[in-house]
Amino acid sequence: MNFFKSKSMKWIIILIITALCVVMIRAKLENLSHKAIEGWEQTSQPFHGYQEIDEKIKSAFITDNQSSFLRYQKLFEYFTLGFIKYRSPNGSLIYYPGANSLHGRKVDGLEGFARFFPLAAVWMSSEHRKNVEINNVKFDLIQLLHQGIVAGTDLQNPEYWGKIQNLDQRIVEAADIALGLWISRDHLWNTFSSQERQKIVNWLEQVMDKKLHDNNWLLFPIIIHKSLEGLGVSNQKYDKLINNLYQNYKEKYYIGDGWFNDPPKGVDYYNAWAIHYILFWLDQIDPQFDPIFIRKTHAEFLNFYRYFFSKNGFPAMGRSICYRMAAPAPILTGTMLAPKEISPAFAFRALDLTWRFFVEQNSLQKGTVTQGYFTPNLSLLDSYSGPGGCLWSLRSLIVAFYIDKFIPLWNSTPDKLPIEVADFSEFNQSIGWRIKGNKSTQTIELEILKNQGNKYSKIKQYGIIDQIKELIAKRPFRPNNYEALYRRPSYSTATPISKPVTSNFPGST
Repeated sequence: MNFFKSKSMKWIIILIITALCVVMIRAKLENLSHKAIEGWEQTSQPFHGYQEIDEKIKSAFITDNQSSFLRYQKLFEYFTLGFIKYRSPNGSLIYYPGANSLHGRKVDGLEGFARFFPLAAVWMSSEHRKNVEINNVKFDLIQLLHQGIVAGTDLQNPEYWGKIQNLDQRIVEAADIALGLWISRDHLWNTFSSQERQKIVNWLEQVMDKKLHDNNWLLFPIIIHKSLEGLGVSNQKYDKLINNLYQNYKEKYYIGDGWFNDPPKGVDYYNAWAIHYILFWLDQIDPQFDPIFIRKTHAEFLNFYRYFFSKNGFPAMGRSICYRMAAPAPILTGTMLAPKEISPAFAFRALDLTWRFFVEQNSLQKGTVTQGYFTPNLSLLDSYSGPGGCLWSLRSLIVAFYIDKFIPLWNSTPDKLPIEVADFSEFNQSIGWRIKGNKSTQTIELEILKNQGNKYSKIKQYGIIDQIKELIAKRPFRPNNYEALYRRPSYSTATPISKPVTSNFPGST
């Protein structure tokens, strides 16, 4: 029978064409109120020989044949190589390969620089080599960072990071730039001329009068202002604004037991990799800022959060899943802010098991962190995340290298985590979460009481329809997985939010 003479096949072809037309029309209509994303069709290619580098870091990190410090030094070198390979000509923009965000290519490039910068800064501040040698090639970190920051804050430079607007993603990245400058203050700040310093300050202080999202974003101007103060740049006209922001944040969003609400989604792991992370740095920059509240809430948070970790990761839920390796960051900062709760040996165990788990599952590719939970997966990637966005995963490494200056971390004998000792069931009344551990299966389950009775929503997959929309509209169309990420009755390490399967990410390995 002739293929095209079959009536059933004719109807199938007609339905397919009709469906495609509907998708194209809808995408066109949606695009009427949204401009195409700047630089949407521009993408970066992985550097030559990345496959070998990826295999080397995986092999080197999971081995037990070398010291802990050397294993983590290899991680630092891996990310430093990616930073160097994807640098723009003037060094202020790092264009990692991957899916673009809704913010545009230049902001994605700034994100790539800003989210790596604190790691390089803390490496230098820890008195490690300023000249990093990778594959027998030496790189001067100070020179590379100096060049990039000068270019990024110079209005006349083609790689200028741009004017900061209301609700601008640059506000988020400016916070990491300011923090990185404070961390590296004894090594980098003095390399700038007085004119260059003023341009840096001018760029950062644009944040102070801008509209913010009413959530953890309220902390960004605070960390910028305090970082500049720590660099000797005191602008007292902002003191009242910063104090009001901070007091408003505490009064409006602190729930209790160390946990904060973070609208519009509510309670999630932003408590770990954003809120308590910033509060830790505020305490380090200015120990008189709010020590009683910061240290008390840190201890209360860790009294419950310490149960979340195992050799199989943690029960992931919520947005920004790709920041997953940052989850143990507050465990590490607890060694300084809440030493009665967390020992260095315990903190190292949580850090090491987390990074081992994800490295073994191929979460490091092409010199960076994958845009997914294991391998790249656009089904789980938020539209605000660009190719360098997932480098917030480095936050646990950043605090680990920093803390080791004060408390020996790498040489500590790893302590056992709760899941390695016994079964447990712990309940947090303030947020309505129960965390349960089964020693025999090494499974950790998170139960959310307000979700009991809800159906177990599945992850909506990024597919051909989403790709067609993106092709037409030139902006991200990724599935809205709120129900699966926030409304399930429970989340478990036995059934992770994503499985280590072949990725649907174009060009992934």
